[in-house]
Amino acid sequence: GPEPAGTTTAAPQASEENTSGQVECFPLQASLEMNQAQRFEGNVEAGARGSADLLLCTNGTMLGSLVVEGVHSEIIATHIHHCEGGDSPQTRTGVLCSGPPVVNFCGDNAAGLIADGVNYAEACGSPSAAGVSRTSGMRGSLVPQKGTGMSAAELVRDMAEHPNKYYVNVHTTASYMHFYPHHEGACRGPLRSPGAAAPESSTTPAPASAVPADRCYSMFSQMSMNELQRYKDNPDSAATGYADVTLCTNGTMRATALMFGGASGLIAMHIHQCEGGDSPQTRTADLCNGPPVVNFCGSNAAGLIADGHRYIAPCTPWSAGASRTAGMAGAAVEGGGSAAVARLVDAIAQHPERYYFNAHTEASYMHWYPHHNGMARGPMERSTS
Repeated sequence: GPEPAGTTTAAPQASEENTSGQVECFPLQASLEMNQAQRFEGNVEAGARGSADLLLCTNGTMLGSLVVEGVHSEIIATHIHHCEGGDSPQTRTGVLCSGPPVVNFCGDNAAGLIADGVNYAEACGSPSAAGVSRTSGMRGSLVPQKGTGMSAAELVRDMAEHPNKYYVNVHTTASYMHFYPHHEGACRGPLRSPGAAAPESSTTPAPASAVPADRCYSMFSQMSMNELQRYKDNPDSAATGYADVTLCTNGTMRATALMFGGASGLIAMHIHQCEGGDSPQTRTADLCNGPPVVNFCGSNAAGLIADGHRYIAPCTPWSAGASRTAGMAGAAVEGGGSAAVARLVDAIAQHPERYYFNAHTEASYMHWYPHHNGMARGPMERSTS
């Protein structure tokens, strides 16, 4: 078949690289509905359906978002499964096949539930009163398989090249209780590349088939003390850093930041947008100023930098002069719904010179208050391909 569409990004810390030193990322999707193998009499979730949008990278980065409708019990696990054998085209592919989980996304690590040897990074979204569960910013983890010897890079490439050999499966408390000790799940669907036709349904059409494919952008920022951040006796004057950022128009935002040479506590990391200026430098991220538009890690303590949107997790403290905050979940400061977030992400990707990544510390906060110049910053840049 045709080669899957992939993107390549510069990744200086990639654990799995191809021979050119580039990381390959592949967007994949799944339209979910109750499968024949998941039917049972009295199933209150018989109408469950949904969609999963994933970005899988050969360096082990796996991100995704999940929307499921028609669920009335908690979602306790979401996986990608690999097909094992079968005696028909359907049972050999993700349509009706069975097989073990190879990637964990959201789930519940409570004792007695579905444990495959790798913890779930976060819980799945609880269903609303209307029976809708939404989980954005899911982080995936590889589930080691006995006897396969397949690396994360090899698995990701195999999923991109042969998506019909894999399926996304959503497990609820209701499906778990009915099928125990087996784990058939509540609704599932084969992986497919964006743009590929969704499988025809004999029940309810999958909702994601008419939605344009999400766009994800790999970006980075190299940070150091900016001219606007200099002051006498600055304890963080030697601080430098690097942020690896993935921004998706579906609202998924992830970053890993590695900082060196700081002394005072890290209290916030943002992407800021430039506001005006009377020179090329002050109109761009070289010397501009502007408000935060995306929050990453930070402290929600009273009196610190509050921009209207809570920080999801704190920044990692310094240890031996370094701080590494991995897998930070980002959130748009202004909100405004999915369309507004998509416009923001596209704007950052199309005009990265108008945005900068900024790390703030207690010392920089105290010195510049009530302004928030920060400790170290750097323009956003698109990763080369």
